Amino acid sequence: MEKVKKFFTDNKDVFLLFALSRLLFAAVLLIAQKSYADVLLLFDAEHYRNVAAIGYQEEYMTACFPMAPLVIRYLGHVGAVIVNHLAFFFSLVFLKQLILKMKVEAKACYVLALAAFSPLALFISLEYTEALFFFFTVTAFYLYVTRRNPLLIGVVLGLSVATRNTGSLLFFAIFVGMVMEMIRSKEYKKWIKNIVLAYIPATAISLIYPIFLQIRFGNWKLFMDCQYGYWLRIKSDIFKTIWVSLQVVFTDTYKYGGEMDAIVLFKINEAFSLLLMALLIFLIVREILIMKRAGKISIPSVVAVIYSVLFIIALCMTIRDPEYNAPTACYYRYYASLFTLYLGLGRFKEKTVQICMFGTMLITLLTASVFCLGVFFF
Repeated sequence: MEKVKKFFTDNKDVFLLFALSRLLFAAVLLIAQKSYADVLLLFDAEHYRNVAAIGYQEEYMTACFPMAPLVIRYLGHVGAVIVNHLAFFFSLVFLKQLILKMKVEAKACYVLALAAFSPLALFISLEYTEALFFFFTVTAFYLYVTRRNPLLIGVVLGLSVATRNTGSLLFFAIFVGMVMEMIRSKEYKKWIKNIVLAYIPATAISLIYPIFLQIRFGNWKLFMDCQYGYWLRIKSDIFKTIWVSLQVVFTDTYKYGGEMDAIVLFKINEAFSLLLMALLIFLIVREILIMKRAGKISIPSVVAVIYSVLFIIALCMTIRDPEYNAPTACYYRYYASLFTLYLGLGRFKEKTVQICMFGTMLITLLTASVFCLGVFFF
């Protein structure tokens, strides 16, 4: 009982911010004048529900990784929403511990507010992957930083990959961190044991979906290949992606059928995506410079940097066909579920973090309201 009481006392700010994030979501529904039941059915939710109901019957469905559909299938729609809320709440708990552990400059409550009032405030209430992915990646990094049970780290890492393929990027980054820890400490036996204990379950869980795809469709990487057909994606890289985004924002190269509403909306979408990419790159460089000035390498910071760099590279490997859609239409929400973004912003002075917090809340209100109106803004 004392432990429960202490948990509530230590996390009063988390409870408050979580409650306020629910009020923010209610405000979005009010602004959009939409019912919760209507919003629950929007866009990708249809695909996750279909996979949950009938399994992977068509190749295009393989773009949806299995974790979210499994939760929907065995816990139902209400259960999935409850799981998402619990996942987000405990994500904030672990994020707070990371903030305190890594000595982020701003107060923990302001950094947590950045996450609570981000677009995650919308997606944790829907049957999407954001809440689960955020939870598994934050938790895996927290377990690694605090040197908890390596077996548990492995299980959580594997589940992050089963939720989204970008979980594999943290999978690799933490492996690099463990190797660095081994070399620095020279405790080779201990760290080899930890790596084996972590990466046997992590690898086993991560391979379940590709093996299933190989058995079911004869193509273990179908989740990538299907993007180029049904999902109208084309191969790209960070330079091409930036160039196409700049063309969308500053020129009329891409007409989208000549519809002015679509052109304006996509220009705004691309501007947000470019700004978030630029911000993340700035935070990565800043973190490296902080370590250089300190004259000491922080291995958790190196892991966060590697994860963030790989995330940007992976995100820019494909873009939507710009003749038909905004090329980076999903990037906005993907950046919102990158926990290192919030840790990086926490390195700023408190006043700057407060400004970012209120800016984030305003952007979330506006863009999430547009989403709820049936326009795929994220």
